[in-house]
Amino acid sequence: MKNFKLSREIKIGVVVVIAIGMLYFGLNYLKGINIFQPTTYFYAQYDRVDGIVPTTPVMINGYQVGHVSEIIFDYTKEAPITLQITVDENLVVPQGTIAEVYDTGLMGDKAIQLKLGKSKELMQPGDTLKTSIQGGLMDAVSTALLEPIEAMMPELDSTLTAVKEIVQGQRIQEIMANTANATNNLQNASARLDSMMANDIQVAIKDIKNIAANFSNVSNEINAVQWDSTLHSIETVIANLEMVSNQIKSNNNTLGALLNDKELYQNLDSTVQSANALLIDLKENPKRYVHFSVFGSKEKKEEKK
Repeated sequence: MKNFKLSREIKIGVVVVIAIGMLYFGLNYLKGINIFQPTTYFYAQYDRVDGIVPTTPVMINGYQVGHVSEIIFDYTKEAPITLQITVDENLVVPQGTIAEVYDTGLMGDKAIQLKLGKSKELMQPGDTLKTSIQGGLMDAVSTALLEPIEAMMPELDSTLTAVKEIVQGQRIQEIMANTANATNNLQNASARLDSMMANDIQVAIKDIKNIAANFSNVSNEINAVQWDSTLHSIETVIANLEMVSNQIKSNNNTLGALLNDKELYQNLDSTVQSANALLIDLKENPKRYVHFSVFGSKEKKEEKK
């Protein structure tokens, strides 16, 4: 018996088939489809199915029981979009069951949940389910905001009218004109400031530099003064003044005696007062003093004759 050997081409073909099978199984597994599990299908018709794609999950109470296997579009029908829903073959679907489209999150992802009916009669494979579309988060927000916005519209309209009247009023025009004038004044002031910075400031800086140079020269001259000899001279003058002061206070010299001898002061004062009294009497009675001092008396004249 001869040994049976597979050729290289056959081996490659088998590997390719196995790889394709594994790829198909893996993709369906990632989509939530078990190709080895027996399934059945139903149909559901919608006006629109935003976000629904093949492999969209079909849920019951948060548990996935199937997926959307096909999307059929037919313009001739009132609800032109028909979804083929594939579910587990063992799933019991009562009549009256509703296939509702709803949002699974904030990003707008969609899914279909089966709301099982209460009837004891069951749906048969290929039957068409009742449908509904649950409002998403944005629909809920829009509904919640719509009524307050509608209530605000009259007030907003009156507010806009009042603002329009204010804007078109004479007072606003005056304010705008004053603002334009203020802006022009600021521009003129800025131009004058620029001119001053370009001319006057430079002159002032030059004058400050000259003053600083003069102060520097004065400081140099002050530093050049012979302070030691000057201070020595001042000390000598102070010593002489102190010596003169001491001599004035002492009784050993004429000036000190005159200043410190009270008796001499009293005699001088008495002499001055006597001289003052004599002058006063001389002014009042000049004949008394003329008789003795200059012309003599009348009796002596007569004797000489």
